[in-house]
Amino acid sequence: PFPVRALHADATSFHVHGRYEGTEEEARAIRIAHGYSRDHRPDLKQWVMSLVCADTGGIPLLFSPEDGNASDAKTLVALLSRFREALDLGEVVVLDGANYTRENLRALEGFAWILRVPATLREARALLEGEFAGEAWTPLLPGYRGVEVERTYGGVRQRWLILESEERARAEEEGLWRRVARAEGGARKALGRLLAREFSCEADARRALEEVSRGLPYHRLVYLGVREERRRGRVGRPRKGEAPVAVRYRLLARVEVDEGKLERARRGLGRFILATNVLDREGLPPWEVLRRYKDQARTVERGFRFLKDPLFFTESTFLKRPERVMALGMVMALALLVYALGEWELRRRLEGTGSSLPDQKGRPTAKPTLRWVFQLFMWVRLVELGGKLLVLNLAPHHETAVRLLGAGRYYLLE
Repeated sequence: PFPVRALHADATSFHVHGRYEGTEEEARAIRIAHGYSRDHRPDLKQWVMSLVCADTGGIPLLFSPEDGNASDAKTLVALLSRFREALDLGEVVVLDGANYTRENLRALEGFAWILRVPATLREARALLEGEFAGEAWTPLLPGYRGVEVERTYGGVRQRWLILESEERARAEEEGLWRRVARAEGGARKALGRLLAREFSCEADARRALEEVSRGLPYHRLVYLGVREERRRGRVGRPRKGEAPVAVRYRLLARVEVDEGKLERARRGLGRFILATNVLDREGLPPWEVLRRYKDQARTVERGFRFLKDPLFFTESTFLKRPERVMALGMVMALALLVYALGEWELRRRLEGTGSSLPDQKGRPTAKPTLRWVFQLFMWVRLVELGGKLLVLNLAPHHETAVRLLGAGRYYLLE
């Protein structure tokens, strides 16, 4: 058995080639359909794989094939709820922001969870752009600091951890200046439309200017005054003493960067919010919340990268029936299970015995990927010579890997 401290759930899509027109008889099979494509192939139909992995080695525990247009905001929580009895509820479930909904929080009752809070929530946006005193920030993992607040959402009390990444902030700042430059063009067009309008009074002109200015993300429109235009009721030369029938007003204004808006946007650079329903800070400290969330990349997301690697030819599917697509999905999940278990076991034994294998640069490592180990064995050959079997090109590091995995007899070492 292997230890499990957290469960990591996510979903991805695999595109297919074919029409896949469903029938009544296929009601129990998944529906191959167009949907949100993670492969950037919206022109092709697809199916979706939902996967739950352990934090230990990214070993897959639950798998479910889903319809091509299924939303992981619904399928992942449903998968976890379906196997609630089989899972140790003492573990923390980690999910991405798409699953942070009122309905899902109620469905996850009984689970300890960590979810990313969508920045689209009004309260989250206020915190992301909010100003915090320097002493409020707590250093967490290297390059990260955080502020913790308590909130209630969907009827569930929870801790919100506002996090700031130095590296991410630097990367996002470049994008911010590009967005500001693009937004200036939009602001000038909005101003042009305003300058072309006529207003019945100066107050109306100012209200229109302020309304448009509030809608600009990084700029504001500065009021410079109005220009009166007097209109008569007829064409031709005005008579002596003839008064104008109406007076119209046109705005005079200019565009400039709104430092207040820009400062709020800069405060939000590199920030994101994680939420957990584990209220005990001693049981799950802030740095642990962040670490477990970051483990998504080396667990379930790494599993998807393995399955989509061109080396394994599973990125796209060439099968006639949805039932066969489902069966292929199960084979893929089992292949990932064997791969992840083998890699975890090899690393565990390397560390336990103080052994190592050479990495791609020839340096010793106790944490090789199993894929690299496969490549190390590329030139190992089994030949028969004079009725006797021989293993050629077997170096000491090959013997180390073979013995630690208990496969010595297959390489004639026992």
